[in-house]
Amino acid sequence: VPDRLDSFNHEDFKTEFSKLVSHDRAKLVALNLRKAKFISLPSIKYLSAIADEVHSRGGKFALVGTPEKLKRQFDIFASLESMSVFRSISEWQETV
Repeated sequence: VPDRLDSFNHEDFKTEFSKLVSHDRAKLVALNLRKAKFISLPSIKYLSAIADEVHSRGGKFALVGTPEKLKRQFDIFASLESMSVFRSISEWQETV
């Protein structure tokens, strides 16, 4: 994810990310947010919907390297029930 996921690049990101996770074989999806500083509300809602979709087919969705500020935003504007949040890549790798 780029440092900003906003109205200028949301649709491009959505198109590319959907190609990666829309098929039924995507059972483990991890999104590296280490460089992200800002994620817009539409992007947060989109990622939450993708997490719900992956979870509904028995998969797992993880936000990896998530800054605390972004974790709070996800918690406020979307449900964290369908996703796991990890502060670092190594923390996530321990669970895989």
